Amino acid sequence: MTHHPLMSDQTLFRNPDLFEFDRLPEQFHYRDTQVKDLAFALRPALRGTRPLNTVLRGPPGTGKTTAVRRIFAEVEETTQAVVPVLVSCQKDRTRPAVFARIYEGIAGHKPPAVGVPYTKTVDEVGHLLTRREAVLVVCLDDADALLPDGVLNEVLAAILRLHESYPGVRTGVWMTVSCPALDLIRDLDRATFSVLCPNEVPFPPYTAAEVRGIIGERVLVGLYPGVLPPAAMDLVVERTMACGDLRIGLDLVKRAVLAAEKEARTEVTVEDVLAAYSLSRHLYVEIAVRSLTAGERAVLDAALSLEREGGGPVTAGMAYERVCAGGRISYTTFHERLRKLEHLHLVDLAVRQEKGRTRVIEVRDGVREVIAPPVSAGSSGTVPNRCTGVADDEKCGYEGGRR
Repeated sequence: MTHHPLMSDQTLFRNPDLFEFDRLPEQFHYRDTQVKDLAFALRPALRGTRPLNTVLRGPPGTGKTTAVRRIFAEVEETTQAVVPVLVSCQKDRTRPAVFARIYEGIAGHKPPAVGVPYTKTVDEVGHLLTRREAVLVVCLDDADALLPDGVLNEVLAAILRLHESYPGVRTGVWMTVSCPALDLIRDLDRATFSVLCPNEVPFPPYTAAEVRGIIGERVLVGLYPGVLPPAAMDLVVERTMACGDLRIGLDLVKRAVLAAEKEARTEVTVEDVLAAYSLSRHLYVEIAVRSLTAGERAVLDAALSLEREGGGPVTAGMAYERVCAGGRISYTTFHERLRKLEHLHLVDLAVRQEKGRTRVIEVRDGVREVIAPPVSAGSSGTVPNRCTGVADDEKCGYEGGRR
């Protein structure tokens, strides 16, 4: 590439959409075994019987959702006998929201007006499936987000036992799970687990060679030649491997290229990648914070503001008082919101024995960086899950961490 300054109307991207982590790639490499296992699990549904309930387990950014989306897209193109529905549990985290999404996937439009009882939507799903004589396959993407308050257990029971009220209806469930500590035998009712009885398809982290291959393919098609030189590419691969999340690598390339464009340069530098990494490494936290309701965000903001003020550990009682300063809520509601923050890996809760059981709230690494002070309660926020930076700014842990 000729090294002339970039004009204001020029771009280094051939196709910037290729660096969006939710883009469905035309080529899906290094997951042939997993795709074959999922196709096998779906085969009974193509014959009109129940598919194999399946858990897709692995760290974030290892291709779980992409594998499901590709298989579901193929099913939709080839048969009317199976209705595949993908539910984003980070977004739809209540029973009504999940079944509204399932209803929409079957009917092609949203359910009737707000206020319709949840049980009526479940009944409508049963009626629709009976009329269509189709097998329902629901994928609960990020199913661990439904664990608080037993939502996951209730949703699974409703889907898998639909045939009891609607004889002839056949249903199956897939779940993508990123939390390595999730134990369905422990976290579900025995009766629900006995009906689910899932097989597992593991999605291990990509190797360095695989990361280089995937990102390199998108760079080849999505950028102009010479925009990402070898040294910058090497650093992208290194930082992506440190976090163990391919999505961070794609976001890293996008941010670094935009930085070069802003400076009217035609080539990304190592410094561009390093600067981009300080933001990209908190991608999961950003996604998680964006998914919060106003009430959940208010609890997180309260914990952050108390932490910034200092004065020792932040207890649940202190955070509750701070939240109530903006409008009284019940402690039960507060506790439910706090548990959701814990399950989204935005905070850790520790029990301290001190004149009874006192819960201490510890905000996890990355949240502070994503939500820049000052923070106003109920404001919109940003970012991710288990990839957060540590003190040396070199590695990200799958389990997340605390400062």
